[in-house]
Amino acid sequence: MSENHALLGITPSANPAEIKAAYHAKLKEFPAHKYPQEFKAIRSAYETLQKDSQQTNEDFFEISPATVKLDQQALQGLRDRVASKLAVSLEELICLTF
Repeated sequence: MSENHALLGITPSANPAEIKAAYHAKLKEFPAHKYPQEFKAIRSAYETLQKDSQQTNEDFFEISPATVKLDQQALQGLRDRVASKLAVSLEELICLTF
């Protein structure tokens, strides 16, 4: 358990809603005007945990390149089929155009 989790009294597997609830409970327990040092420590722990949870969500939506190994024989066969379909003589091209 990290120091920030221990300070807020939560487990490391806590979700953002649990972190926020624990933060507000600790703020009620240690108000800023009576416990300024504890208040700063609690706020710092909460901000750190919020940053960590936001970074993991951002990483989830990050686009990563696909790694695909193509079959070279199949690719060559596809190239040959496309090239045969595209092979048009000049006379055919004129007939198709007009």
